[in-house]
Amino acid sequence: MNRILLSITKRVMLVCVLSVGLMTYGQTAYGLRVGADLHRLVRTSLNDNYSGFELSGDLRLKKKLMLSAELGNERFLDQETLGDYLLYETEYTGSYLKLGADWMVYAQKTNEKNLVTAGFRYAISTFSSDLGAVHVYDSSRIREPEGFPLFTQDGESFGGLNGSWIEGVLGFKTGLFNNLYLGASLRLGFLVSEKSPDNFDNLWIAGFNKVTDGARFGLNVNYTLSYFIPVVKK
Repeated sequence: MNRILLSITKRVMLVCVLSVGLMTYGQTAYGLRVGADLHRLVRTSLNDNYSGFELSGDLRLKKKLMLSAELGNERFLDQETLGDYLLYETEYTGSYLKLGADWMVYAQKTNEKNLVTAGFRYAISTFSSDLGAVHVYDSSRIREPEGFPLFTQDGESFGGLNGSWIEGVLGFKTGLFNNLYLGASLRLGFLVSEKSPDNFDNLWIAGFNKVTDGARFGLNVNYTLSYFIPVVKK
């Protein structure tokens, strides 16, 4: 009798498990994904002239639509040299916020472990620049035996600088295990506006990267490790 009851119980449990599996198979998980940019962390550890971090997140609203955001802080030391001599250095420090949306272009049918997305961001950045000691080359002086004649003047500090831009984003994510994802994204930004010091241009903007003369485009690459927190399935 006990063996019969045990056998029936096992069969009922098996049917329940299979029923749940059939109900959830093919459904879309909605929830929040949070992560961090590995590229900035690695660059911080390898480059003495740079430090920074970025946190990212996305919220799935529809099957193929996600609201996305990134928040970060960066410090960059820009140096200009003449041969072996330092002419000037400028340290930029600032924070940025990016808001936008991503559309799912491709998703692996089974549990959506591999994702390809395309989207956009609108970004704002506030930062400051600290111009260190400037070593000016004086061509009228007699050449010194050990190098070029230089003299030094104190630099200035500028606060309240800002910039804004839009980004096109192409992203890839692959599932590792237990809702943990490894991702990469390619970002092409177009600088919309910037506030720079009166006597020289910004050479770098936090979150945008370097600013070049005659061009308003910037290119960035992100490598992220993120965790998906499922809330509901539909």
